[in-house]
Amino acid sequence: MHELGICDALLKMVDKAVKEEGCDGVSSITVEVGTLSGVVPHFLSDCWEAVIDGTPYAQTEMIVETLPGMARCLDCGSEFVADVEKLVCPDCGGKKLAPISGRDLTLKEIAAY
Repeated sequence: MHELGICDALLKMVDKAVKEEGCDGVSSITVEVGTLSGVVPHFLSDCWEAVIDGTPYAQTEMIVETLPGMARCLDCGSEFVADVEKLVCPDCGGKKLAPISGRDLTLKEIAAY
């Protein structure tokens, strides 16, 4: 489960930012997850709870915003929101697709105090 490693990296980023800015704590972080990133949002949230347990960030909420993935059909050129459950072009039924967006995971915001 790579979500655990992602959460560990997110916690390190948050801790570094808190120390650099001299903040007292963090109430929440917001993470953007693209639907084509391979990251499962509820696994990410579950792993976050495990990673922060016993740390100064144990009460820090993770807010996950899911961003739709866009794809381009290599057969007809159509661009569309990709349905990860059914990766086919809605216009021609083609299965040769190239991702355009939605493959990223971004730490969007740290709500610190």
